[in-house]
Amino acid sequence: MSTGNDVWKADATSNIYDYKLIQFRLEHLAEVRDSGDVAELIYLLRSGLLRNLGGIGDPRLFSRSYLGTKSLIEDYLNQVVTQLQYIQRNDFEVLSPQQKVEFFHDTRQSFGNTALLLEGGATFGLFHLGVVKALSEHHLLPRIISGSSVGALIAALVCVHTEQDLPCIFQPGGINLKAFAKKGIKGNITRKITRLLKYGYLMDVKVLEDCVRSNVGDLTFEEAYARSKRVLNITVASTRKYEVPRLLNYLTAPNVLIWSAACASAAVMGLYESVDLLAKDNYGNIVHWSPSAISWSDSSCESDSPEIRLAEQFNVNHFILSQANPYIAPFLSKCPQGQGDSLSDKLFIFLSSEIRHRLHQLAQIGLMPRTLQTLFEQRAQGHITIAPPLSSMDFYQLFSNPTYASLNYWILKGEQSTWPFLSFIRSRTKIELALDKGNQ
Repeated sequence: MSTGNDVWKADATSNIYDYKLIQFRLEHLAEVRDSGDVAELIYLLRSGLLRNLGGIGDPRLFSRSYLGTKSLIEDYLNQVVTQLQYIQRNDFEVLSPQQKVEFFHDTRQSFGNTALLLEGGATFGLFHLGVVKALSEHHLLPRIISGSSVGALIAALVCVHTEQDLPCIFQPGGINLKAFAKKGIKGNITRKITRLLKYGYLMDVKVLEDCVRSNVGDLTFEEAYARSKRVLNITVASTRKYEVPRLLNYLTAPNVLIWSAACASAAVMGLYESVDLLAKDNYGNIVHWSPSAISWSDSSCESDSPEIRLAEQFNVNHFILSQANPYIAPFLSKCPQGQGDSLSDKLFIFLSSEIRHRLHQLAQIGLMPRTLQTLFEQRAQGHITIAPPLSSMDFYQLFSNPTYASLNYWILKGEQSTWPFLSFIRSRTKIELALDKGNQ
């Protein structure tokens, strides 16, 4: 029996996307494939591979069913992947092995890459683990991952593990929390208040360093890339006034220790003390990466966006954002079809734009601290944005030390928040993944 969703999927017509263009492309690809003209097929693929061709990536096309979209769009994507596999798996007289390599390389470069961004969140940042778990289990986890603040800790943990080893961290006891367990719960609030009044920050960064180091080890960015082939990016900023934030990865900081970079990124003003970046020298000794006079901290309050650097260094043009910042996440839609379209999203965009404008005006006349100004300049949404549903009790635990119970709670919440987006993500990355296989 056909449901209303089945009827909607079977009906190709819609004013949301150019269904006539997609129908023409689908038929043309099939005709050229049947003719056996490989040169023409390659020309056709090279000239029309766009992630959002004809508007097929519009979130509204995923408003009727979480299990797919218009059948015409699915057929088109499947046809493109089939033709790419046909070229990859067969030999042709008109296409030398070198030309085949160049075809996949150039087409991949033109199509662009997807990156997963993990944005902050204090304790809410554990939510990122659930997002990663859901994407990994459905073979949709991007190879390029960038993290800031608590998101940097999760990105580091993920990127030091291979595809085969990654599921282990989601198992009971898969993440070592002994460093936090040593502190215990008794007197937790009193310790934090005392530390804040005496030193200016709530949390003990030494405990964080012990925890991250016990899970990540003394791997550098270059060593982690060689092990997992994942491109880890961590954003940090110098506490010097005119230092620009830096995107650390295996290209820009190959010898920097990942655990020190992750802790530096998590050093939010008032939450953790600023830390030094450490690196391995040519003999494997651990040394300061930069002069000790420079300390490093969270870059989420810097206006120089990591997305720009990811685009420059890794050809990223598509961002999946896991957004756990407590002052942003509550206002975001929790399903793909509502992103940017719901009343709350429109109100949030309007208010944040107005606040940014007013803060910029105050900054121009010297009346606004730069930290407050740039707080609202962060990217709140990506091409796909996954945010957790938050309750009042969640905010009560915002600065609590992680426990295995809280890990399970946030992993499940991350998975549940990601599931509605899986079909949307699969549609937007299907061709990219096929091109990746062709490049291997």
